[in-house]
Amino acid sequence: MDYRQLFSDDEVRQEFLDRFDEIAAGATALGGFEGMDGGLTVDRAAEVVERMAQGDWVSGDSGLEAIIERFARPVHLVQRSTFRLPPDGRPTSAHVTARLERARRPLERAIPSVGRIDLRNHRMQWAGTGWMVGPRLAVTNRHVAEVFAKQAQSGAGAGFAFKQSWTGKAVRAELDWYQEHQQPEESRFRVTEVVWIEPDGSHDVALLRIGATDEDGGKPPPPIELDTSGARTGRWVGVIGYPARDSRADPGDQQRIFDGVYDCKRLAGGKLTAVQGKDVVHHDATTLGGNSGSAVIDLDSGKAVALHFAGEAGQRNVAVHAAAVARIVRAHGR
Repeated sequence: MDYRQLFSDDEVRQEFLDRFDEIAAGATALGGFEGMDGGLTVDRAAEVVERMAQGDWVSGDSGLEAIIERFARPVHLVQRSTFRLPPDGRPTSAHVTARLERARRPLERAIPSVGRIDLRNHRMQWAGTGWMVGPRLAVTNRHVAEVFAKQAQSGAGAGFAFKQSWTGKAVRAELDWYQEHQQPEESRFRVTEVVWIEPDGSHDVALLRIGATDEDGGKPPPPIELDTSGARTGRWVGVIGYPARDSRADPGDQQRIFDGVYDCKRLAGGKLTAVQGKDVVHHDATTLGGNSGSAVIDLDSGKAVALHFAGEAGQRNVAVHAAAVARIVRAHGR
């Protein structure tokens, strides 16, 4: 998480301080803040907010960071291909919520085209997130695809093969466009081919071919259009994917932010915080490990500006620019 943009909007900063008593009361009820350095006070919060806005905050008070993140970068539930705040009643920024509401139509166009990559004959139930970039063509991360696929062994140009389980059965992968919290709907498309995995040292991108129909004869969702223009710092985005419980993150903070709900489709709003070279962008939406392969959607256009691939706690989230994804699709998507 890069904290620089969290309070770049004066309205969000002032709203957080004006509502701090309400925010702190809800956070304290969850426990875990008794030993916080300096106490859970508005003066302490104001100091942290100022340092975050100036860009010189160093991650430390994880409890207070969780409060701020939960307020300024909440994670929405996705149910029946639309989104809403979790029903826990805890305060979130009205300004951030309003920004997502204004983008509801473009976000709801993109949500059905993002799915969870489920596995069979594998110790893991699922591997990450993927989304449509062409007819029957989905994109995800290299490190996600390598959970279930590998370079074929019969020479250069041989393509890619599914791995085998310890029982000798081939691992199977499927994309399910639902996997929504407390919703029974499924739309499972078998991954019929691993089209491409970018080599180590290149972008964290892989392409998957899915079947023409799902298990019930349904058609694939439409591709999400790629925005190949230059990414601009400060743009609002929505990250659509499947956050999973992450052993690298503080368990208490995860509970406060995600309400103990994991492995299902979520929408997290945020901003682009930096552009690294031509092909990598940073953002500050709230993510966890299962978000690998998530679509980063521009809230104004509804187009994908990036493919999320990593998050570093207290530092940044990193994604492959859509222009690089488009080049890989053109070169290998056939």
